[in-house]
Amino acid sequence: MAADTLCLLRTFHPVRGGEASGVMPGSGPLPMSWTRILVRRATPYVAVAAILAVQALARTDAVVAFPLYLTVVLVVSLQQERADAFAVAAVAAVAVVIPPLATAAGTSDVASAILLAAVMLAVALAVGELMRHARASASAAQRQVDELLATDRRLNALVESAQVRLGLADLEGRLTLVNDRLAAVLGRNRDELLGRSIADLTSVEDRVDVEAGLGLIRSGDVGRWEASVEQLLSGGGRVPVGLYLGRLPSTVTGEPALLVQVTDISQSRHATAILDCLTTVRQVLVNSVTAESALPPLLAAFCSRLGWRAAQLWWPDAEGASMRVRTSWNASGPLVDGFLHTSRGIAVSDGKGLAGRAWRSGVVAAEEDVQGAADYHLQAAARMAALESAVAFPIVSAGEVLGVVELVSEARRTPDVDEVTMLATAGVEIGQFIRRAETGSALRRSEADHRAIFERSPIGIARIGGSGELLEANPALLHILEHDEVAMRTSAWPDLLRAYDQAAARLHKAPFLAAIGEGSSVQVRAAAATGSWLWLQLTATSIPDATGAPEHVLVMVEDVTAVRETSDRLNEALDAQRRANSDLEKLDQTKSEFLSIVSHEFRTALTGIQGFSELIRDSGLESNEVKAYGGYIFNDADRVNRLISDMLDLDRMESGRMSMRSGDVDINDVLMEAISRAVPSATAVEFKSDLEPRLPIVAGDRDRLIQVVSNVVNNAVKYSPDGGTVTLASRVEGRFALISVTDTGIGIPPDEIGHVFERFRRVRSGAAQSIPGTGLGLTIVKQIVEMHGGKIWVESAVGHGSSFHFTLPLAPESANALQLRHG
Repeated sequence: MAADTLCLLRTFHPVRGGEASGVMPGSGPLPMSWTRILVRRATPYVAVAAILAVQALARTDAVVAFPLYLTVVLVVSLQQERADAFAVAAVAAVAVVIPPLATAAGTSDVASAILLAAVMLAVALAVGELMRHARASASAAQRQVDELLATDRRLNALVESAQVRLGLADLEGRLTLVNDRLAAVLGRNRDELLGRSIADLTSVEDRVDVEAGLGLIRSGDVGRWEASVEQLLSGGGRVPVGLYLGRLPSTVTGEPALLVQVTDISQSRHATAILDCLTTVRQVLVNSVTAESALPPLLAAFCSRLGWRAAQLWWPDAEGASMRVRTSWNASGPLVDGFLHTSRGIAVSDGKGLAGRAWRSGVVAAEEDVQGAADYHLQAAARMAALESAVAFPIVSAGEVLGVVELVSEARRTPDVDEVTMLATAGVEIGQFIRRAETGSALRRSEADHRAIFERSPIGIARIGGSGELLEANPALLHILEHDEVAMRTSAWPDLLRAYDQAAARLHKAPFLAAIGEGSSVQVRAAAATGSWLWLQLTATSIPDATGAPEHVLVMVEDVTAVRETSDRLNEALDAQRRANSDLEKLDQTKSEFLSIVSHEFRTALTGIQGFSELIRDSGLESNEVKAYGGYIFNDADRVNRLISDMLDLDRMESGRMSMRSGDVDINDVLMEAISRAVPSATAVEFKSDLEPRLPIVAGDRDRLIQVVSNVVNNAVKYSPDGGTVTLASRVEGRFALISVTDTGIGIPPDEIGHVFERFRRVRSGAAQSIPGTGLGLTIVKQIVEMHGGKIWVESAVGHGSSFHFTLPLAPESANALQLRHG
């Protein structure tokens, strides 16, 4: 029986969960034949039937056959679904119970059989449930394994197909996984890299930093670390990279790992170097004044920023037939010094060699192998200095090649497009700077020459602004006028401008500022600081700005005192002769006029005196008539007395016997006093005053000034019609007080204005003929004004009145004019 049972168990093949439903483990659903399914399902029942048959034939108890039934139930429970196992257990239970019932066994046997049947059913239920849970757990575990395998395959595919350079490493930095791109950038295959430390693949200069970063990640201080480092290639070269290390937890082993990412930054670093080089070039150009000071740092910038070992500037000679080295820069060792020394001893022709080609074409030229180039002008020197490559770019300004910069390198290299573009741009900017520097140097030399002329010229030169203010005076001008620069600017120059305008007005020329640019000369009289008077000739020349508008004016000042005095003495001699002749003529005419006027004036006065005297003597007059006739006689006598006084005064003035009692005079008071004297006898004329209330004190003889003002006012009243107006005005004009007396009278004809101050000269036209007068009043007025240091003139228009103006010097500056007025 045991042998049969063993044979029965061998017919069962172990299956995994899901085989009962026709699913093969690890292979997906497969169709099964109905025969195989029926055999598989029927086999347990056949086994139970066989055990029952053997039990019946052997007439054994259920207890003996129970292990066999239980074995079948256990095998089915382990291999098939729970329902199938329970069905087989139920059949086995029935098989255990049937024999005792069929043989009418005792109650204990039946009870034992039922108990055994219940045990088999319980075992079937328990094992089935356990197997269900076991199969579910196994299925979940299998799914997790499958997912991990799929994730691992996807991760490997991701690492291999990623466009970046990735790898994995342990916390010590040893690489455990690298992709092909990472291996390619390091110049090694993947097998060489696995197990190598990241620090060992880094240059010695950066190795300490990498190890420090690994230490920070291991300690947990940081979760990631990145830096720009240089990594070593298999051939000993270096490549600049951006290194990123990030800590990753492992989901398989539970051990953390490092994500390694390497970025090739050689292109970006090269682009940055190009940009830094151009920036440095521009900074040097901005901070430099001359080409000689700018060229060495410019060549140094090309070497240090772009990695070239030496640089030299080729510059055309005076004839422009060849170029020689103007300056050079060495960033390497003594071998390159020998190369540069050899360069200084040769000349490069147009179109010959690398520098000559750049000179002729005006574009960048490069030679990757200078040792093998047949036309390289320094081939032997380059071979001795172990130089491999060179590039030459032109220095250009306005389309003209000024020179060529040559850069050489110990490594074989060819400049890329960006570097060529930068070199061409730098060549243009350097060319523009050199031209500007040469122009600036020429301007500075020209300015120095002009400054020397300005400073050492024997002729006085003044540089003034567009509004006439003095900007600068050369030493010769300061010496001529004996002023320092401050006094020249504040006082002497404004006086010169006023003198110029006055002289120009006398010559009927435009004022100084209006005549700028005409180049005309005017001679003026000016006082030096010592008080001596000089004759100066002023010639103005305008200096335009960039737009052509006048910006500055140069005034040439020449001391022509000696020439003018000689000329004046000659002119004075000629004038004296002419005046003598004219005076002789005028003397006779004046004598006749004097006798005529004097005789007329005396005869008129004496006739009146005689007539009124006879009336008083011969007629019986009333007292009031006698009084009136006596008044007429008094007026005629006073008229004769004034005529005699004027004649005596004029004689004393011309002979120099007139004395002046100079003092401080308030000219406004004099004007008001003159008005008060004239008002009683001029009731038909209206007086107005326009006086400067804060007019400073003048220096003069008050009595004589009252005589001047009264004479001019009486003249204005005499020649003004009834209802006319006489206006007296005063104001400050520089260092003088200007007094004006204006009337609305008959006016003076233009041809008479120039003679009104001559003795015995009176207007003989129109209504003026009937107005009495001797013609001496204005002559005396002119003499008194000029004796005070002033001047007098008249402005008039026929039918519109006349204006008499005269000036008087203000009191000395040591006296406070306002204190004198209001003290």
